[in-house]
Amino acid sequence: MISQLDHNKDIPATLKTGTWSNQVPVYLTHSAPCNLACPAGNDVVGFIQALKKEGVEAAAAILSRTQALPSVCGRVCPSFCMQNCNRAAFDGAVNIRGLERYIADRQLQELVPEKAVKPRRVAVVGGGPAGLSAAFQLAMRGHAATIFEAGPALGGVLRNGIPAFRLPPEALKRDIDRILKLGVKAECNRRIAKTELARLAKEFDAVVVCVGFGSSAALGVNGEGLDGVEQGLAFLDRVKRERVSLKGDVLVVGGGNTAIDCARSALRCGAASVKIVYRRAREEMPAIAEEIQDAEREGVRLHEHRVPVEFAGAGSVRAAAIAEVEPGPPDASGRRKPIVTSRTEIVSCDKVLLALGQKSELDLMPDAWSLKDGRAHEDGKPLPVWFAGDCVTADGTVTHAIGNGRRAALAILGEAEPQTNGAGRVAPGQIRFSHFDVLPPRADRAFAPPGLKGNFDEVNLGLAGPDEADRCFSCGHCTNCDTCLISCPDGVIVRTAIGYRIDADYCKGCGMCVAECPRQAMEMQEKHQEVKA
Repeated sequence: MISQLDHNKDIPATLKTGTWSNQVPVYLTHSAPCNLACPAGNDVVGFIQALKKEGVEAAAAILSRTQALPSVCGRVCPSFCMQNCNRAAFDGAVNIRGLERYIADRQLQELVPEKAVKPRRVAVVGGGPAGLSAAFQLAMRGHAATIFEAGPALGGVLRNGIPAFRLPPEALKRDIDRILKLGVKAECNRRIAKTELARLAKEFDAVVVCVGFGSSAALGVNGEGLDGVEQGLAFLDRVKRERVSLKGDVLVVGGGNTAIDCARSALRCGAASVKIVYRRAREEMPAIAEEIQDAEREGVRLHEHRVPVEFAGAGSVRAAAIAEVEPGPPDASGRRKPIVTSRTEIVSCDKVLLALGQKSELDLMPDAWSLKDGRAHEDGKPLPVWFAGDCVTADGTVTHAIGNGRRAALAILGEAEPQTNGAGRVAPGQIRFSHFDVLPPRADRAFAPPGLKGNFDEVNLGLAGPDEADRCFSCGHCTNCDTCLISCPDGVIVRTAIGYRIDADYCKGCGMCVAECPRQAMEMQEKHQEVKA
């Protein structure tokens, strides 16, 4: 007779399944969409889970494998990872950017570089995000990197083109100092010409060129040469170097982060009103969505489907003719091509800031050289010179530049790209939402200055704590949550020192554990297949 108490005992299976069971569950890491989406190549799931389980330093150790500028990216990254986060389909994407900043701002341990068996000397031309990333990766592997920077200090667009209220100088300095402490040398005020680049290729074991974008794009309309019409990046650089005062109405042309930065900076420089005109719709603006919202909150007005076709004024700009723009057929990028109409209105303006993007130029490359797959060639033979960042990719984000600089460093060393992902991408439909509690994302703390004029203090104060890490689904990566063990009807799953073991001799292949796994960290495979760990 079976006692009621016997139902509380975990009795292991005693009947081997033999050949009538043809499938067996296996633990298999699948690719998290956040990892796949990160242009820098960060192991997002890895550093968030490390923060959750082991703390800041453990998370920083994982992040530093790929990320040279965590304090920077934790503030200004467009967050492609968050745009692809599976939790967005449930209760809101994980605030990954905020967690990266939280880790970077609290990291205390100094990085310890490896010792290279055969140290190499590499020249890095350009001290922007791509160059800093390349130098960082080389130094972390025990190689000697020297950065040649045309400007007076390292940073490139990070130093000259991003306002202090978004990227404080101390945050940039913290990341750069961490790189220099690895032994990276910097020679500033060193603009490299074509002839000197060829010389560097002979003096060093390798060269990586990361000079960024070239000249800013122009509208090509009448009146563009009037006083008061200025390129946005030149304006942002002036604001970083000196006190700039504006009066009256300011018109900003463009829809990227530079346009938003110009508009918000113009308010802080004293402008009475600031308008942004953009030729496409708001949802097509390449600027970070939160930055657009902050700009509007501060008083910037956005006018969609508009473009200036003429500027007017007696010596100085006083008005702009703004034309309506209609969306036409898709262009090469897949977006609908803007078609300028004849319907115009006159808008008064005392200052115009053009933020239309920049040209990708390779003026530095000697005439006899050619470029193939990011590497310079001469007479069909490869040279020890690589090009990285916006000068060749024109991606236009700090994160892309960091990733491209890192890959160039790996190419120089002949190393393969580290694998931080796994098998197929985990889709939202493969996550068991019912396993998780509804918990909306924790927002960054905001600082609202009492007055904008003259106040360039940082407005985003970041996360108050690391609790946001608890919201990560850990898509495709086992967290030892015991769901598989609990759901197995035959008790053939047991814990081990490194995870779980499935006794295939007794497993009947019902697939219950795979079905119940909340994060797609398992799958069914044929028994005759080699079991993948």
